[in-house]
Amino acid sequence: MCVQAIDSQLSSAALMFCLFVAGCETAPPQMIYVSPDMLPESNIAKPLQKPVIFANQILVIAPVTGVGASNLQALSGSLGIPGSALIWGQTFHEALFKTLADSGMFGEVSRQNMGRYVLHTDILQQSTVGYGASFKVQYVLSDTQTGRDLWKQDITTTYEFPGSLGTFVTPYNTQLDALMRASGKNIGNLIRSLSAIQPNHSAIIPKEVLP
Repeated sequence: MCVQAIDSQLSSAALMFCLFVAGCETAPPQMIYVSPDMLPESNIAKPLQKPVIFANQILVIAPVTGVGASNLQALSGSLGIPGSALIWGQTFHEALFKTLADSGMFGEVSRQNMGRYVLHTDILQQSTVGYGASFKVQYVLSDTQTGRDLWKQDITTTYEFPGSLGTFVTPYNTQLDALMRASGKNIGNLIRSLSAIQPNHSAIIPKEVLP
């Protein structure tokens, strides 16, 4: 667990530092490492139920916003200080892309091309306490054909490791791994929600805050 967390965080930190020095905001997708901990379990990642309204349609995943989206903010969260761990927004974006592309729900999943559906992702909270973590995201699925938001949901997930000698000795790496696993559960819940959307699903007004 800890070795994997260290390796992934070192590679992400080095990439973010290079982007910061070069004055760039985004990194090529092939350079971004996505830990397996950030991906949902296989029985969730490929749902048996696939909404017919998504068949043969293109889904565009918009850039991730919110906590961890700033390269400087994410870099400061990779310094190894307990309580400061963050998932980089671009890493979460690639985890979303891989999961949704592999889910089979859409005809194509794209990072930039025009498509009927656009998934907006806003990370509202990333927090770590003890040996656990919480990850909260607001997802909005927009239909460009109608100009309306089809679906909107805030999803909060948590993960916690039991106390042990390993978690005690490496608290930051334990918290980072818990955060990655919480983010993977979050994407898994996203897949569940999207796969349950019915053909007669009523669109919501854009930017409406649901109760």
